[in-house]
Parts: sequence; structure tokens; C-alpha cells
Amino acid sequence: MSSPIGKSRSLAAFLQQLRHPGQPPRAVTSAACAPPRPREVPLCPVMERGEAQDAAALPGPTNWPLLGSLPEILWKGGLKKQHDTLAEYHRKYGKIFRMKLGSFDSVHLGSPCLLEALYRTESAYPQRLEIKPWKAYRDYRREGYGLLILEGEDWQRVRSAFQKKLMKPVEIMKLDNKINEVLADFMGRIDELCDERGRIEGLYSELNKWSFESICLVLYEKRFGLLQKNAGDEALNFITAIKTAVVFETRGIQNEKALRSPQMMSMFGRMMVTPVELHKSLNTKVWQAHTRAWDTIFRSVKSCIDSRLEHYSEQPSKDFLCDIYLHNQLSRKELYAAVTELQLAAVETTANSLMWILYNLSRNPRVQQKLLKEIQSVLPENQMPRAEDLRNMPYLKACLKESMRLTPSVPFTTRTLDKATVLGEYALPKGTVLMLNTQVLGSNEENFKDSSQFRPERWLQEKKKINPFAHLPFGVGKRMCIGRRLAELQLHLALCWIVRKYDIVATDDKPVEMLHLGILVPSRELPIAFRQR
Repeated sequence: MSSPIGKSRSLAAFLQQLRHPGQPPRAVTSAACAPPRPREVPLCPVMERGEAQDAAALPGPTNWPLLGSLPEILWKGGLKKQHDTLAEYHRKYGKIFRMKLGSFDSVHLGSPCLLEALYRTESAYPQRLEIKPWKAYRDYRREGYGLLILEGEDWQRVRSAFQKKLMKPVEIMKLDNKINEVLADFMGRIDELCDERGRIEGLYSELNKWSFESICLVLYEKRFGLLQKNAGDEALNFITAIKTAVVFETRGIQNEKALRSPQMMSMFGRMMVTPVELHKSLNTKVWQAHTRAWDTIFRSVKSCIDSRLEHYSEQPSKDFLCDIYLHNQLSRKELYAAVTELQLAAVETTANSLMWILYNLSRNPRVQQKLLKEIQSVLPENQMPRAEDLRNMPYLKACLKESMRLTPSVPFTTRTLDKATVLGEYALPKGTVLMLNTQVLGSNEENFKDSSQFRPERWLQEKKKINPFAHLPFGVGKRMCIGRRLAELQLHLALCWIVRKYDIVATDDKPVEMLHLGILVPSRELPIAFRQR
């Protein structure tokens, strides 16, 4: 992993040119791609090219032959605790270190300045880590690639097709009626499921149902009845398949029970650390489960898309899916793949984010009471919250930001360098896999004072002092999460509905660990209850 950096303009000169007053800003895919720098945040120091060290000089944990650092990772709690281990390594080795897990070689970044330097030198088509299990299935079934695994011009073309609908605030605001329709049903679902103490068994699975119903109404103008008493198997099978393909393994447990019985290692996780082609050639049980899960996901999405396109409205511009398909040069195969990944992410990560903010509010009654007062001051009693109302709720937005800082759904994101680059004191060759450890940024006292405390006020009172590259829950740059604005609208509206109706209380004060199972999930059923106000 060593290669000299070619002769080119130094990173320092490049950044100084970008920062020069009066210099026009660099074009980006969306205004949301580049976090604005508050006036009081100092410029990051940038190293001149000079004598940058080779990547082989990077510090890091013990690298055993063939195994790399895997034995140490396993000894410290395994892959499900790797986010904590990575934070420990950053404290020990610094803001940048190198680690190998078997044959997987990566460089880890844990500094806002390093992430900014990476962003400022981003190419036209940034590359992410190759998700080999997903690609293996698509190739096996001859399915298309979606935005999470596409690269180059094809990625840009497909992203552009979805960007108008998903990244423009004016377009997202039009979806509030649909999101509110599902939330109204979800409030009834909470009332129905609460026991005498206000607790809900399997809360996470209920949040998955809410997020599934929301994204399906947006995409397909279709409800599946998951928030009713007798839910059908189609939607439950889809959610279970997501758990198998991306997050949880559900061995021999079907439908409702599968949503409540996560195992400690996912099929996806196993196939990321062992050769996918080996599983495929031997037709292992892991490969069989992986294939069955994706078959279920694609079958469901294809059916919904085909039905919607056959019965689209007379005004396709007002129809989310039809507008994208009819006004862009996308094949049906490309549409299937892109929507599959969009729906998958919307179901899992949105539900996860709502779960964690409910937990944080239950442990911080002062914050919850302050949030309730803001909601009540903006919304008259019994008035449904609208997207435009959120403009007058800065504390609500601060609560979500703080929850995503303290308990993020995704602890890191990735990049693969498409050119030789200097980061920090090290010259990294083309092809280097970078792990951007965003959870480490949020828990670092250098970036956030009293980082272990849930204090939304920091986003209002200290905003000018926070480096924008220290908080990147949706990623950064041209490959940031395309569903960010939709997810934020769903979560903001959900908080309005839930906090106004219920006092969210903690039923015990024992700590809840975070486990990494594709995303960060609680180690036990969350100890929270809903008490009607």
C-alpha cells in the first residue's frame, strides 16, 4: 500500500485558493453537500506537501500475518463492538491510523480537518467502499446496481434522476400530508400496543412498520396495513429480509417474531469479512439466506413499481415515482435497483434514528419539557404539524442533531481514493480505502464539550464554534445520503406528534449499550414508556 504521490499542485495551495476571500466557491452537486463554516471556527492547519510520509509509516494496531488486527478486534468484543474499539484506537494512535482485518486494508480518519481536506479534493465521481455481497447478488440475478454501489458516470446519471425530488426542500415539503397520514395511524398503534405501564414490546419492529408505511406511501401511493391489527405477510417479509441482508440474521423465525429476535451477527457482516465468491461457489447457508432475502426485497419492489407505473396519475409531475421515471433516461432495471436501495435505507435507518431520539428524550426530561413547550407555542391544540411549521422550531431540530451526534445510526462511512492524495502527514496511494469514523468525531471532547451529555442547546448557543465537519450523520460531499431531507422531515414531524401526545419516560436507569449490526442498535429492549399527557 505504498506509492509515491505524483507531482501536482500542493494540497495546502489548493485549500488556500479555495478559502481566499472573493474566490468563487467550488461547484458541488447540491447546496447541502458542503457544510457552511461558522465564522468562529478556525481554518484547519494544512500541511505543505514537503516530506509526506509513506502510508507504510501509518500507526495502528498489531498486524498479524493473514489475520491482521482481527484477533484483537474479537478480543475487545468482536465486530459488534468495533465502533468502541475504533474510538479507543483513535485515542491511542491519533487522528489517522491504518488497520487490516484479514485481507481488508483500510485507513481510518477521526478528525474534522482530515475530512475537510478529503472533501475539498473530492473528484467528480467519488468512490465508496465496494459492497461485495450486494454486487455478487446483483450479478448472480442480473439485477441493476443502485446508488450505493454504482460508480462513475452511471452513478451521477442515476443520482441526478432522483435529486430533484429528494434534495430540493420545496419538493420534500410537499410530502408532509402523506407522512402525517401514516403518523396519525401510528399514534393509534401506540395506544393499542401500550401495556398498563405504557411500555411496548418490540418497539423497534413497530418503528420499522411506521417507516415502511411512510416510504411506500411516498414512493408508490400505497398503504400495506402494517399499522392495523391484521397485517399481511408481504410487508413483514420485506422488513425481515432487510434484517437478513443488511442488519440481522433471523434463523428459522418468520414474520413478526423475526423482527423481535435479532442475532449478534448478520449474514451481511459475515460476507463482508469472508470471501463472497467462496460462499457463492460452495452455496453456503449464508449465501442461500442472503440470496433469499434479496429475492424477497426485489420481488416486492418490482411488484410495487410495476403496479404504480401502470396506474400513474394524469399529472405525473405530482407523482413521485412516475415523475422520476418519465422525465429521466432510466431503464426499468435501473429504477428497480435504485428504488430498492432507497426503500431499504428509509425503512431501517429512519426507524433507528427515531428509536434513539425517543430513548434520549426519556433520559432527559428537562429537554423533553422544553421541546414540548416549543411545539405547543407553534402548533395550536389539535392542529396537524406541517413542513412549514418546522421553520419555527429550532429546538426540535437541535434535539434531532444532538441525538444523531450522541447515538448515530451509522458510526462510519467510506471512500476509496481514486487518485493519490496527501492527508495529514501521509501520502496515500490511489485505491486506498478510507473509513470516516463519524461517531468518533461526535464523541470527541475536542469537538464537543461535555460530549457524553445530551444537550441540544449546543446547536443554538454554540453553533458558531462547532466545526461543521465534526457532525456528518448523513455523510458529506457528492455522495452524501440522498434521502437526508426526506428522513429529517419524517423525524421532525414524528417528534411533533409523539411529544405532544405522550410523556416519554425511562423505566430504568441502567445503561444501554450500542451494538454494531450493520447499524447501531440497542443491546436490549429500550427501557422507555409512553404516558399520555
